[in-house]
Amino acid sequence: MAVAWNAGMLRMSVLVMTLLAGLAGTTRAGELDLALGLQATQTDWPDDAGGGPNLSAAWWFRPWIGASFIGKEHYAPVDDRLMSYYSVNAAVRRDLGTLRLGVTLGFVHQHEQTRAAIEAQPLASLFGVADGMRHRMATRSGIQLALPIRDRAKGEWYVALDLDGTVFAEADRGPRWMSSAGLSIGFTHDFSRKAPASGQLAAR
Repeated sequence: MAVAWNAGMLRMSVLVMTLLAGLAGTTRAGELDLALGLQATQTDWPDDAGGGPNLSAAWWFRPWIGASFIGKEHYAPVDDRLMSYYSVNAAVRRDLGTLRLGVTLGFVHQHEQTRAAIEAQPLASLFGVADGMRHRMATRSGIQLALPIRDRAKGEWYVALDLDGTVFAEADRGPRWMSSAGLSIGFTHDFSRKAPASGQLAAR
């Protein structure tokens, strides 16, 4: 069953990327956007507040439209469990003065397993096939407010506030919804931008 879930997510990921690439066109090289952060998480179960690290990797086909992968490894106290979160998203962004607003909408596949089960089957847990692991599908939406803090030769460094909400398709395997909030630091690299002349970047 786990293999079927993962194959479905792979097909869905390829479809989203293909559709966005077709919409954006191929005349521009594109921009890579990577960020690493920490988030606090709350579910609809009582006393189930936790959190952990998150990773975001986006590719901007155009300055305003792209696709992103968001991964999380969060702990939650109910059942003493870890939640491995994998999401593929459509993404849009817009400059708001000194800030940049990004909005994502996508699909989620999440593994949930107790720490005791992970310790008993570490390798199987790593590959998502351990006994008792709960596989759950969901939809999500997220908002990022990014503040550029330093220029790079072909991009910038930034800090960001990240907010998102996730609604799961099934309520019998875990909480019905989950929300997260946190801070991240990231950088962009625009492959279509020419690097500034020597000394020009420092002058800025």
